[in-house]
Parts: sequence; C-alpha cells; structure tokens
Amino acid sequence: MKRYSLIVALFLMGMISFAQDIDKAKMNKDLKVAQTVLNSLVNDNRSANWGNNNEEQAQYIEDYGVILTMPRNRAFAFTIAPEMPPMPDFSNAIARSFEVIEDIRIDIEDEELDEETRAEIEAERAERRAELAERQAELERRAEIAMERAQVKILQMDSMRNEKIAENKEQVIEFLLDYGQLISQLKDSDKILVMEKGQDMRFYRNAQGVEAVKSNRLSIEAKVSDLRAFQKGKIDREEAKSRIVINQKAEVKPLAKDLTLLQTIMRRLYAKDLSDTYYLNSRMPYDQIEGLGVIFYMDMVSSIRSGSDFWNVPTQDREDLIQEERDELIKSLYPQFEEELIDNILEYGKNVNSLADDEQLIFKVGITKCTDCGIPETLELQVKGKTLKDLKSGKINQNQALNDLKVIKGALQ
Repeated sequence: MKRYSLIVALFLMGMISFAQDIDKAKMNKDLKVAQTVLNSLVNDNRSANWGNNNEEQAQYIEDYGVILTMPRNRAFAFTIAPEMPPMPDFSNAIARSFEVIEDIRIDIEDEELDEETRAEIEAERAERRAELAERQAELERRAEIAMERAQVKILQMDSMRNEKIAENKEQVIEFLLDYGQLISQLKDSDKILVMEKGQDMRFYRNAQGVEAVKSNRLSIEAKVSDLRAFQKGKIDREEAKSRIVINQKAEVKPLAKDLTLLQTIMRRLYAKDLSDTYYLNSRMPYDQIEGLGVIFYMDMVSSIRSGSDFWNVPTQDREDLIQEERDELIKSLYPQFEEELIDNILEYGKNVNSLADDEQLIFKVGITKCTDCGIPETLELQVKGKTLKDLKSGKINQNQALNDLKVIKGALQ
C-alpha cells in the first residue's frame, strides 16, 4: 500500500509540474490547427480526406517538442515494384506439341503408305512445326513489349513520386517558417518534427501496420529557437531554411535487439492469457526517432461483448456481465494496471542499453473504453536511457527511478 501511495504521489507531483508549464487544452487546440494547416499545404490547398481523425496524429512530448504527421498523397502512395519477372517459358509446352506431331500415326487398315502419301504427311508435320514456332516467337515478342511498357510506367511513376517528395519538402519548410509559431507554448529548446506516415496511422487506436509505412519515410525538423529567431528578424529566411534538418533514408534503422526483446516481453506480459488486467489489442508498433528515442504504442482492451447485453472479461475469467458490472470491474482494475505497467517498464527496460543517455523510452497507451468510469483515455510513460542504465548498474534504486519516470494521463472517460 505504501508503495502504491508513493507512485500516486509521484504522479501528482509530475502532473502539477506539467500543468504549470503547459495549458493542455490550448496545446491540443494548437496542435489541431497546426495539423490542419500542414495537411492543406501538403495537399495543395485542396479539401481532401486524408483519413479519419488526422488531428490525433499531432502530439506533444514533454522535453522534446511536437511531432506532426505529413500524410502521403494518395496519388503517390505506392511502393515501386521490383523488376518484373520474366515471361513464363512456353518452350516445354511447344516441345510437347512437337512430340504429339511426331507421334501422329495414320493407320489405314494396316496398309503401307506409298511415297506420295508419306510426303503429304511429312509436309503437314513441317507446316505444324512452323506454325508452333511462329506462335512461340509471337508470345516472346508480346512479353518483351509488355515488359518494356511496364518498366517505362514504373519509371514515370517513380519520377512523379520524387517530384512530389521534393514539392512536399518545400511545403513543409514553408509551414515551419510561416506557421510554426501557431504552437505558442513550446520552449526554445523544443523541436517541431514533421514526419511522413501512412494514412491509417493512429497513436492510440488501430495502430497495427505502422512499421509497414516506414521505408523511404521523409522527416523534417526545426528547432523552435531558430523559428523564433526568424520570426523576430534576427536571421533571414535563407539562414532559417539552412538550419532545418531534412532526413530521407532508403531504409529505417532497425530496432536494436534489446528494444526488440523488450517489445516481445511486453507483448507477452499483456497477452490475453497472461495479463491480470487489460490486454493488448495490437502488436505494439513503434516509432524510432533520432534524438528522441523510441515510442511504443499499446492499444489496451479489457472485454469482449457476449450477445447484445453481456460482456466477458477474459483476464478475470468473468463471463456474462451486464454493462454496469463490466464497467465497475474495469474501473477497479485500472490502478493495478498502471502500477504493474510502471513496474514492468522499469524491470525489463533496465536491460536496454542501446538508448543514449538523453534519449527516452516512451510508452503511449490507449486505455480500454469505459464510459463515465473516471479512468483516463490515454496514459503516457517516459523514462530516459540514463535512468534505465543507472538502475541496472545499481547507481539508483527503484524509488529513485520512479522519481525520474514521467506519468502523463489523458482526459478522463
């Protein structure tokens, strides 16, 4: 009980500090406006549906800044196909046809064929051989033309996509310089990062498949101090542009082995058959951002509808609960879920050595739906690489690590 009280006290201290620095409602409003402006610029000021709830793709991370997402233009949202495979080889089929021709036998009541008849049969065989050879040559010619046309089309699409990427870079830079001040509460030390993602990305809901959109991802970042210097006229536009960092990599750096292992452990701990509270509804996708660290996304659920009026809660082996019973149980499980999640992050996270000291291990958690239950919609936990290393080496104890871990809760349900 004392230990749980300590966690609550630390959380409240963290929330008070957060509240003093950031007006959360204003921050959320600023993020929505900024994301809308960015979407409009990227989409050439056309009103287009980039997917549901795009404003949820903008997020503020304390001691880092803001991450906005640049949706991929649908006209160019494809992956260039590898070199087309060769046309199937028809030679065996043609050869079998030749064999059939050679095996033709004309049995005319066991009578021997005269020279004239034999010559006619041989001529027919030769004619059929020539016809099959001509058909094979035509098939090969058509295959070659099809491959040439397909390759030209792929190159054209690749060129168009590259042109769009170049255009998007300029639009994002324009956004950062002219509209970055829309997010007014950021510190000079913060950054604004614009990162290209897939259309179906969700931070807290339905986040499966995030890894699938990471290849060839464009990201552009600017320091808030540089943007403010430009706005105040201390540096000119060209100097401000030169300070903006553009990253476009053919391949994203793979997740380090220790982080992959941590992801695997957490997925197992919060599987339906092992968790005692809520369980994962996704494969724990992640974002790896240079200078920030790693963000894991956990979409937690708690129950399965049974018929139209009842619920089953697998982790508690409870079945056929009415709505009120279900909600009361889910509400009661939240404190245990939060406490155990913090414990697990520190217990297994201390084995992560690949993060730099100032990089963070971040868990963004979507909490199971429970209307009017008074539990948060989201939970965010942040801990620095140095804290994890110091905990592993014994330089600090568990309570000191808890003091360094930041807990940020979303709005109450």
